[in-house]
Amino acid sequence: MENMNMQEKIDRDIEYIEEQWRAYSHDGEKMASLFHSLFHQYKKIIDGFSKGFLVAQPYENIADMAHIYRKNVETLLERLIGFRENGYSNEGLMEYYFRLERKDVDYDADFTKVRMVIGLMEGLSEMAREEVIDKLGEMEEICARAVFKREKWEALREYLVWLSGKDVDIAMALLPLFLKIS
Repeated sequence: MENMNMQEKIDRDIEYIEEQWRAYSHDGEKMASLFHSLFHQYKKIIDGFSKGFLVAQPYENIADMAHIYRKNVETLLERLIGFRENGYSNEGLMEYYFRLERKDVDYDADFTKVRMVIGLMEGLSEMAREEVIDKLGEMEEICARAVFKREKWEALREYLVWLSGKDVDIAMALLPLFLKIS
């Protein structure tokens, strides 16, 4: 693809995705079709483009599959916009993505704010949400104790191990809370 043609195509595709999103964001079949057609066009052109998408399993129910494809279309759109904002270049693109992700971490988060983030987090089952909220309550009790930070850290270590098995978005929301031990 010539440079100008590629830029025009990406701009048109971004516009098209946004139009489709406004009209059909809750139509799982439309989102699946949109995702697959654009994913295959760009996976060999844009560095790191194919990483981190959710995988829809054929045994999942229709609502879950629709949610997966909606998230994938959102990610696809973010990556195309990121590529455009990076000057339609792969050079430095991964660093650009890393900078964007770093901005997502709220180092000033408190327990109340993190509960709200978890409560609004998409794609989290009610059981998983309740588990995280319960653990947050336990962690908050530990942090509120009038003991030395070394004791708080010892009590919180098991929660850090628990957190290591969770999704990255959950981990990034909760990790700043471990700085609240002092």
